[in-house]
Amino acid sequence: RITHETIIWDTPGIESWNENEVRSYMISLIEQTQPLCMIYCASPGSFARLEHVRWLVSECYEKNIFCALVCTNMWAGRNRQGVVDEFCRILNSIHPNIHPIEEDNVIYFDNVALVTMVNSQEYIDKDFDVMKPASGIEQLIFGIGKSLNRDLMFAWFRTVSQNTNFWTNMSSKLSHLFQMPTGTLTSLYGHASNFLDFLFDESNFLHDDDDMTPLTTKDTEECLFHDAEIIDLPEQKSSKKLIFTFQLDDIARTIEFPQILQKLGAKSCKTEELDKESEHLLKFIVEFEDTEHAEAMYHFWQLTATNQINCTIVDELSDQFSNIDSV
Repeated sequence: RITHETIIWDTPGIESWNENEVRSYMISLIEQTQPLCMIYCASPGSFARLEHVRWLVSECYEKNIFCALVCTNMWAGRNRQGVVDEFCRILNSIHPNIHPIEEDNVIYFDNVALVTMVNSQEYIDKDFDVMKPASGIEQLIFGIGKSLNRDLMFAWFRTVSQNTNFWTNMSSKLSHLFQMPTGTLTSLYGHASNFLDFLFDESNFLHDDDDMTPLTTKDTEECLFHDAEIIDLPEQKSSKKLIFTFQLDDIARTIEFPQILQKLGAKSCKTEELDKESEHLLKFIVEFEDTEHAEAMYHFWQLTATNQINCTIVDELSDQFSNIDSV
């Protein structure tokens, strides 16, 4: 199975560097790493040279790098709101035409930056008998993800693909972001890494039926996959593969599609994103156990694509089959 590596570049003590050191190092680092985003953290009472922060944010904006300015360890001092206000002043000076919007304690500056407060661990002050739960981390993760473009968004969410709490607690917002029913997303979160692999052209069918999470489809006569079509049946007679294309308008359907094909005898499915006349398309390369199954699926698909055919599930065999009109 393919593994994915997340690299976090830390810059401890950058606040004490001189201007030339900061700028030369950060320019080199940005060019070398091509980062998904930049996260700048400051806790209440900490020291920071604001001109460094302002330059860093401005440089990231010029290079289309999203910035998250975060007040960390928020309960460690009373000046947490002051840290947030200072961050907002910096962003307002760089982006005077952007009207910030606050949502779930995250302040968004369009899709270029955000400001928020977090407490990654439970905070306990025994002297004053104060206990504060961890907070803000999941909202920060989601906020960064929703602000990135599609490819960077899924690369970012891959870093938390094993974080069950995130996928569970943020399921409502994620379902809206991915434009899929909450129930479908909830059924998938246990396989979040598989879900993300699928969107990144690295998915394979699971061969253990116990690992396959069933998806519930709506009861309708509407064609579930009206945007899918077979575009190729390899010419060689011994081919076991079919190629489908699928529009990316409905992510939930693009996940259901290969799972249903598996139940129809497909043993593997790989994906490849296409860009055809500016329309986002996904190509499925589906392999069956033998040529007989592949050809049967091909001819069945051609039949349904060229005829008005309805199909209804019945509870048991009955004489009603004799009353079905030919199609």
